[in-house]
Amino acid sequence: MTKSRLGRADSIFKRTTEGTKAAAPSKVPSRGSSSAVPPPKVGMIPGTSVENKLTVILPPGQVDFLDHLALEIRSKTGKKMKRTEIIRALIAGLQGSGMDLSTFGTEEDIAAAIQERLKR
Repeated sequence: MTKSRLGRADSIFKRTTEGTKAAAPSKVPSRGSSSAVPPPKVGMIPGTSVENKLTVILPPGQVDFLDHLALEIRSKTGKKMKRTEIIRALIAGLQGSGMDLSTFGTEEDIAAAIQERLKR
């Protein structure tokens, strides 16, 4: 009889035993540890480090705005900034403003309220 390529298991469908060892808990560095966890990014909820990918469809005018803004930032500061970084910064600023947008029912209403607030 030939040796199984599955190791000790006779079948991949064989029931596993309940007495298996639990995985060791991950080692989390303590506060004074040399391998400290970096601080969360601006606008992120403290204690979370997972960023989610989100696809957003923007009209060409908004993409042009972001591109021109990125070019202006680079020409004035010498630093390269991506469109996604600008969008995250805008959202973080809006979060930090404390502005309540939950009463608005349309994209246009939200945009008008933000414009009005920024004009002050």
